Amino acid sequence: MDKQKQENRPASLTSPSRERSGPASGPKIGLALSGGSGKAISYIGVIEVFEEHDIPIDYITACSSGTIIAGSYACGTMQKLKNDWLSLDKKFILRMFELGDTGQAIFTTDKFANWIRQYIDKRFEDVKPRLGFVSADLKTGTPVVLSLGDIVRAAQASCAVPGLFEPVEWGNMLLADGGLVCAIPASQAKEMGADIVIGVDILSRRHVFTRKTIQYRKRYNLLKESSLFQPIRFLSKQFSKFRSALMLEEQRHPSVFSILGDAMNIVIDVEKHDTDNQFCDVLLAPNVKNATDKIGLKASRVMYEEGRRCALVALPEIERLIKKYQ
Repeated sequence: MDKQKQENRPASLTSPSRERSGPASGPKIGLALSGGSGKAISYIGVIEVFEEHDIPIDYITACSSGTIIAGSYACGTMQKLKNDWLSLDKKFILRMFELGDTGQAIFTTDKFANWIRQYIDKRFEDVKPRLGFVSADLKTGTPVVLSLGDIVRAAQASCAVPGLFEPVEWGNMLLADGGLVCAIPASQAKEMGADIVIGVDILSRRHVFTRKTIQYRKRYNLLKESSLFQPIRFLSKQFSKFRSALMLEEQRHPSVFSILGDAMNIVIDVEKHDTDNQFCDVLLAPNVKNATDKIGLKASRVMYEEGRRCALVALPEIERLIKKYQ
């Protein structure tokens, strides 16, 4: 697309909130965004098309990198984020990786948080559309929707890939990558009040772990419950006081290995009842899942344009669903 066409796109991208009240305004529409690291720039293309064709967005639920686009859009800085994103290179991304010192992961997300604060400078309570960022509570294995407080900190939590980035303490919870508990947070959009949910899926795989890794974990879990582990359980009872002290310390400051184990167990449990797609009234799947060069001007522009193309194809179906409510 040439430069003149891009400059002529509507300025509404810098002021996304449009007041809607009452049944006469039509159905409430939710946008559910999966993760996808650098491929998330395709979401900007999707949202631009909706703006240009007056498709209102009342709620956005997001996981992982989808939270950055959602937060920027709600704060009115998505155009700036798009321009900057298109100029990013791999050297910039590498500079965002800072070694952590907690023993819970290799890297911290502090530099990443400082970078996105130039685009996301508000709290959940102060923006429209309403946002809900999905994370996984490593302590309970349950999904958590963050919709109050600091948007950037919530994005950090939802982007905290276990083992790679440090989890985020939020109250009594220890939060990590939202992709552990759902691929597309469509049910969460419904729960927030959306009548129509438009899901966008750019994931190359459903979670961070490979199939082989999950299979190994399943075998380990079976072995742990077998009779072969009885002597170990017996010995652990003999040293119950010492074991309790170790367990208490592990609960306070879980190690990277404990976090990885908990994360894999969450994925195994979620796989038993994976119903993400059934809550999507419309599901968009931009053709970016197999993109190899995720960062760089050429690749980013292609993925951005693919997001636009996919949204344009889906417009007739979305408009048909909206008319059903009018």
